[in-house]
Amino acid sequence: MRSAPLSSRNWFPKASAGLVLGLTLALSCVGILGLLCHTNGDPRSPASQYLMWLVAPMWTAVLGSCFMFRTGWRAWGILGGINVLLWALYIGVRSIMS
Repeated sequence: MRSAPLSSRNWFPKASAGLVLGLTLALSCVGILGLLCHTNGDPRSPASQYLMWLVAPMWTAVLGSCFMFRTGWRAWGILGGINVLLWALYIGVRSIMS
């Protein structure tokens, strides 16, 4: 069985998965990093500024790589699964840290 080549056929489902799930993925990663770095949430602190500005490159990386999936359904499924795992990790780390 030969797999289908990558194409721009399902660009809208892939792009929407990257936009929606890419943002939530970036926010969960930044949340986990913030908990592990003991950031207090003060927007003037350097750690908070770093984490705030880290969201955009992470989101852009996910959005750019979402076109590597074969179909839009696969993009939604895999990014959704990663989101579930990362948010569960965030909740677990948050419960341990408090």
